[in-house]
Amino acid sequence: MADLFPRSFSDGEEMIGRLMNNFWQDRSLATDIKEFDSYYEVKADLPGINKEDIKVTYANDTLTIRAKHTTNNEEKDDEGHYLRRERTSSTYERSFAMKDIAEENIKASFENGVLTLNLPKKIVKEIHGKDIPIE
Repeated sequence: MADLFPRSFSDGEEMIGRLMNNFWQDRSLATDIKEFDSYYEVKADLPGINKEDIKVTYANDTLTIRAKHTTNNEEKDDEGHYLRRERTSSTYERSFAMKDIAEENIKASFENGVLTLNLPKKIVKEIHGKDIPIE
């Protein structure tokens, strides 16, 4: 009976852990972040999600992307009786620490299932200080 499972799955906890990791990886938001001289570009894949079901916030140096996806499948017979009725609902959320963003100038667009964010960097003025004469 020990030959029924591969050696890597001989420990049940390890097998469940791997299965759960695969499950959560499939449900995460695939996100790319590029840094340019004056801004960051964030692209998140959200296929099948409506623009109205996406919320993006920037607070306390943290960018958060939330999305909700709900589907309803109904099949009825000729008399209107349900033969099958299924509903699924999924939520997705990712957060990223991103400091020194000019939050008032953040721009977002959503096209073909891809959310694109442009996060301009704050312009940090270098203060040279003042020379103090010694008396």
